[in-house]
Parts: sequence; structure tokens; C-alpha cells
Amino acid sequence: MLKLITISDVLALNEPILLLDARSEGEFEQGHIPGARSFPILNNEERKLVGTCYKQQGHQAAVILGYKLVGPKFTQYLKVAYRDFEGKEIYIHCWRGGLRSQIMSNLLSSAGFKVNLIVGGYKTYRAQVLDFFGQEFAFQVLGGLTGCAKSEILQEMLAKGAQVLDIENLANHKGSAFGSLGLDPQQPTQEQFENKVYDVLRKFGSNQLIWVEDESRLIGKLQVPNSVYEGIRNSYVHFLDYPFEMRLKHIIDEYGVFDPKTLSEITAKLCKRMGDLNNRMAIEALENGDVETWAKMVLQHYDKQYTFGFEQRIPQNSCKIELAGNGLIQHLLSIQPQES
Repeated sequence: MLKLITISDVLALNEPILLLDARSEGEFEQGHIPGARSFPILNNEERKLVGTCYKQQGHQAAVILGYKLVGPKFTQYLKVAYRDFEGKEIYIHCWRGGLRSQIMSNLLSSAGFKVNLIVGGYKTYRAQVLDFFGQEFAFQVLGGLTGCAKSEILQEMLAKGAQVLDIENLANHKGSAFGSLGLDPQQPTQEQFENKVYDVLRKFGSNQLIWVEDESRLIGKLQVPNSVYEGIRNSYVHFLDYPFEMRLKHIIDEYGVFDPKTLSEITAKLCKRMGDLNNRMAIEALENGDVETWAKMVLQHYDKQYTFGFEQRIPQNSCKIELAGNGLIQHLLSIQPQES
């Protein structure tokens, strides 16, 4: 059975669904609906051939070539479908709900699967994402100088039921020059990062606070969507006012475990902002096995950066918090909208 469905109806579904993306693997990697499974009817090279044929010979020739390339693979598609999709309702799309998803939908529905063909495809989804980021956002911002363990605190809040937009997790980067250490070095594309941020925000209830870390515009190579960044800059900040020594210990525990050579290479990239002398002293400390001195100098560098950015905010739009541990978590979770 084959049924047409809109992307809005798909996103409104509360339960997990089997969502197949019939575009090429390259298109999928560039950006896809979170939770979708790549199920390309044409691979990158085949798609390129059909596109060239369309430009040179027209629509009819391109369609014939497409079927010629796809036809021999029908058996394999069905083998995978019977193996992986048996008994499941299928939702499928391509770039704009055109020939690729129609062919795959017809094939799977004729084989006995219940198939929902998404009208407008991924193009409509992306338009919805970009339209969503056209609005203004209000958050509760968790701020504080480097080493306050803000990300870990937000994760604890999330585990206790708070609405948390964990931008660093979505970007697969911790934000600083050292932010890729310990993580898969491959960040998502900018497009996919936006899709992931949208997918989290769209599910939040409007009657609850949304918590986010005080982030810079750039997270590694990725740019925070402008409206989200402006929301962070203009929203109320709960500033963790922790002592230097406490933050220093956290930095040493988190980054001191990495290879000194790697830390030196990254530190060298901070030369312009740290100043040549301080930068050389920090690297020399690493070379001498003095991780604490290195951490102090790097921490002082980031403190200056964060303090400058924080001073640009509206003074009355923040408060300082000295609480830590469970006391801090309980305090933050108890905050009501009218208190901010």
C-alpha cells in the first residue's frame, strides 16, 4: 500500500519510524533528516551520470538511463527490505519527492510493504529548518569561566528531565582549540549540524525553560545558527563563579591525559592571541612535563577571552552562583520562568 504524506505530518509523529532516504550517499552525508537511514536508489556516480544526461539530452533520456541503472538492482533492494524492514511501516523520500523516491516507493509497496511517500522530500524539510531559525529564541544560559564543567552539569540536568540544548554534543566539539581531543575528529557538516539543532529544539515544550551553555559563534569549524547564537547572547546567564584552583584541577584532569606533543601543537596555534612569550612558555612547560604550568597559562588566556565577551552583555541580565555538586543541580532545576 502506498500513501502520500507531508513532512509536517512525519515530524509530528511521536514514535520512532523507519525513514529511508533514497538520495545518493553524498547527498545524505551533506545533510539528512536525523534518524533517517541511507537507502540510495542511485549512488554518487550514477546520479552524476543521470544529471549529465539530463543536461545534454533532456528529461526523457535521463529517465531511461535512470531506469537502466536502477533496474538490475531491484532484486538487491528487495532482499535488504525483506531482511531489515519486514513488518515495519516505511517512510521514504528523496530530494523533492520526485522520481527516485517514487520508484523506490512503488517497488517496496508492490512487494507488500506499507509505504508512505513524503511529498516535497528533503528540500521541503530543509526549508522548514531554515524557516524555524528565522524566529527569536530565549534560553537559560549556563555561563562561567573555562573549567567550570558546564557541559557535564547540563548533562546531569538533562538526565533529571530538564530541556537542554547541548550544542557541543551536537557539533561533536567542546568549543575551544582543544575541543576535538578525545572525540571523533570528524564534525558533521554545517547543514547536518543545523538539522540536529532543529531536531532538538522543535521537540521542546514552550512552557519549560530551555538550558544551553554560553557558547561562542563558532564550535570548531561549525557556526551556531545566528538566531540561536543571538538568543544565547541576549538571554539570562547563570554564571558559575568558581575559584581558579578548582577550575585548574578540572582542566588538568580533562586535558592533562593527552599526549604532550599533541597539546603543544594545538597550543602553538594560540600564539597570536596568547602572545609569543606566553605561548612559548606554555609549550616549554609541556616539554618539561609541567602540565600544571601549561594549564595555568592556557586557563588565564581563556579567562581573558571569556571575561571580555561576558562584559559585553547587559549587566542586570545575569547572576553569579558559587554552588557546586548536587546543590547546584537542585538550584538550577528549581528555577522558574518568572525568576529569570
